Amino acid sequence: MKRLFSRLLMSIVIAGSIVIGQVNAQSSDWQDLKPEVKKVLKQFEKNWDSLPEKKRKNLVLGAQRWVSMSPEQKKVAGERYKKWRALKPEKRSQLKERYHKFKQLPLETQKRLRDTFSQFKKLTPAQRKKLREKFRNLSPEKRRQLLKRMLNRQKKKAARKRH
Repeated sequence: MKRLFSRLLMSIVIAGSIVIGQVNAQSSDWQDLKPEVKKVLKQFEKNWDSLPEKKRKNLVLGAQRWVSMSPEQKKVAGERYKKWRALKPEKRSQLKERYHKFKQLPLETQKRLRDTFSQFKKLTPAQRKKLREKFRNLSPEKRRQLLKRMLNRQKKKAARKRH
């Protein structure tokens, strides 16, 4: 149970957001976009050429994902987007920063965190609440110690896998 607690806690601390795919090399010129992608991005058409290339590629990628989603997936994504927009700008910045830190981690570590977070999501709401409260009730020093121990365990585990 302690090991599960440690792994789940680490996931919560580090992986605070939805993982987004990488931008593909497809052209982001408006005239080259597929009609269904243009339909999703219609609100950007007038200013498309003035948007930075990276922004255009991200928008295209998001539109492609949207087009490929089932109605249920679109509903869930829409709800998540509403929650995202309702967050204060400081909270959104904090989550973006966590996401960028997560993406800088080794792929092996990212996979472990995703797996652990997946286990966390399988817990009942009451179990998740209890786990969060347990972490919040730790003193700052105890939190640091716990996180340090978890990181050390992960490093040792990763080193054993390599050998």
